[in-house]
Amino acid sequence: MIRYNAGEASSIREQLLIRVKADVATCYQCGNCSAGCPSAFTFDYAPNQVMRMLQVGMVDEVLASKAVQNCIQCLTCTARCPRNIDIAGIFEDLKTVAAARGVDVPEHAATFNRLFLENVARYGRLTEALFLIRFNLAAMNPMNDSSLGLPMVAKGKIEFVPKKAKGADEVGRIYKKAMEKAKWRS
Repeated sequence: MIRYNAGEASSIREQLLIRVKADVATCYQCGNCSAGCPSAFTFDYAPNQVMRMLQVGMVDEVLASKAVQNCIQCLTCTARCPRNIDIAGIFEDLKTVAAARGVDVPEHAATFNRLFLENVARYGRLTEALFLIRFNLAAMNPMNDSSLGLPMVAKGKIEFVPKKAKGADEVGRIYKKAMEKAKWRS
């Protein structure tokens, strides 16, 4: 049974309108987003179910879901939406909110998201080799995909020593500010 939390639903709607320029209230559950999603088989809730959960104020359940964390941001859901709702933007924002709130998310998603964002904030871009080494160590799987990575480093396809991009300090400042604003509420 779905419980309706009017206050939470209103707060979510307002935040998403401000941050993503998307209104979850306009979703009428056609299911096009879910039908086209290539990674929906990994989700615990289909994209249209997530939209409905947000409409009724179930933000904590959504933030902890595999759906939000496993979204690959392919934009298929957004492209298929007859109401032109930026569903992928909503999912992306929800990932940021989950990270800012320290939500316990499935598998290694939190570690991946945190290390990815920290890497970009520090270097102004993704430094693949350093990121993958840090992630594999944190996930307790240090040799994961090393047979793929080492030849790429040897051929110069991936830089082993990271270099800061121009404007990296500004990217770091933006990241810090975004994380402070991402919490919505505590």
